[in-house]
Amino acid sequence: MRGVRLALTVCVGLLGSLGMSGCKSSGPPPSLAVVQTTDLGTIGSNPKILGRDGGYSGMFAGNSVWVFGDTFLATPNAAGQTLISDSWAWTTQLNAAQGITGFQEREDTAGAPTMLLSLSPIEQAFNTAHQGNPCQQQPCGARWALWPGAVVADIARSRVLIFYQLVSAQPGDFNFAAVGYSVAIWQNFAGQPRRPTLNPGAEHPDLLFGQNDPSFGTAAFADGDTLYAYGCNSSHPDVPCVLGRVAIANVLDVGSWSFYAGRGNWSSNLPDAATVLHAAPTMNVSWNDYLQSYVAVYNVPFSQQVMIRTSPKPEGPWSREITAFDALPPANGGSSVHDAQAHPEYNASGGQVMYVTYSHSTGAFTSELRLVSVRVKAVNSQGQ
Repeated sequence: MRGVRLALTVCVGLLGSLGMSGCKSSGPPPSLAVVQTTDLGTIGSNPKILGRDGGYSGMFAGNSVWVFGDTFLATPNAAGQTLISDSWAWTTQLNAAQGITGFQEREDTAGAPTMLLSLSPIEQAFNTAHQGNPCQQQPCGARWALWPGAVVADIARSRVLIFYQLVSAQPGDFNFAAVGYSVAIWQNFAGQPRRPTLNPGAEHPDLLFGQNDPSFGTAAFADGDTLYAYGCNSSHPDVPCVLGRVAIANVLDVGSWSFYAGRGNWSSNLPDAATVLHAAPTMNVSWNDYLQSYVAVYNVPFSQQVMIRTSPKPEGPWSREITAFDALPPANGGSSVHDAQAHPEYNASGGQVMYVTYSHSTGAFTSELRLVSVRVKAVNSQGQ
């Protein structure tokens, strides 16, 4: 707790000096109040999947596409694996009032769900050599993983951008580290996204940002021809997030990016980036027509609280956070939930009703994705 308290103190002082309001404990009142929440139950249930992380979503070819991280399979896939580092599903149902159903998944020759983002031949060879126990090469269980993030439609180019992180995972609980972040390009719904080569000759030629950079793709959205992406530092107890932007056509050119530096200034130099808000490793930020503001939805790390806050601009000033709802406690006796985020393609009444999911643990390696409707009302700066 001492570290969290210190982080909040430093945050308030730092952002105050920049003339910004980004900390959880500061900022103007939000432009909304939560009126009602309803738990609509689980979605995307598939008996072939025991549990999986993530749950970002976006539109592609008339489908709501959902992407996930580590996925535990009930039976081995064609490669003999019961753990794959990403998976996906899609549905054409875009009315969530009674829940979301109709999910479909592509399967391999063993009838197991498939990955959306593909490992490179080198990454796959590494994983094969370390697979099983005994394995061909020690340590057994070491692997490369691809964890998807925000999904953004690039309508003008008839494609979808999928942010992702390349992760080095070693044996043991929570023994993993991201080595960098990038964007996959999905041009054809019938095919798979590709991970373009950006730095030929590099150890990881597909990476746009390095392991010491913010995790861009924690949240992202397009506003016309401009792409905005938030990168958050999950190693910090209060998860500070910075903001980058780029012409969406130039998303893979890191030299075309600029980063919010505070006081209305943008810089092409990433170290100039200033914290714009504190949130969580998983988050959704989107424009809400009903509120006429941007809305951020996420869960407080190590808690059951799902939070919401608003801002007139992507860079802020972001309001104080308020609790949207308390999630169900994990069935295994834990005290926290994960991966809470909104799905704006399902907004109803112009955004007065939003739909939020979170990952709810049901056992050691099992989980479910729960859906909650959140009805809000617009309020002024006096809360009226």
